Amino acid sequence: MRWGGSCVCILMACADASEADQVGRQLLKLNSGCLVTYRRARDLMYNAPMGKVALVILGTNESSSTLGRILKWLRKRWPNCPLTVVGDNGGGEQELTARMGGALYLTRPVRAQQWSELLSHVLRLDDREVHIEGHRDLAARPTRDD
Repeated sequence: MRWGGSCVCILMACADASEADQVGRQLLKLNSGCLVTYRRARDLMYNAPMGKVALVILGTNESSSTLGRILKWLRKRWPNCPLTVVGDNGGGEQELTARMGGALYLTRPVRAQQWSELLSHVLRLDDREVHIEGHRDLAARPTRDD
């Protein structure tokens, strides 16, 4: 899929390549968007794409303090973008940090159905945003009477 104005991407930082494969397979089924993967969340921060981002997934098992800084940076970079953190255990400090940072928290193993529902929801929201933005652009164009 071409990277451009009409293509949205899912950013995923994960140490486990099989998680990225799961997300990639679900995106193929949906036939929408592209997946950009990173081995570490810090790599995402240093090499962030310039295109439209529909979702950021962090599955790197960062410490809570590092995770908090990353989520804060992501909120500044993409204020309206949904964030998801994938961790090994629920109910701990990592989950609390994720939720306080405005992220959805999923525990491993994440089932294919969970990925599918998350991606479908996010890409459906993104389509609606693009449609609304396009409508605003048309409304803002001057007419011949202006």
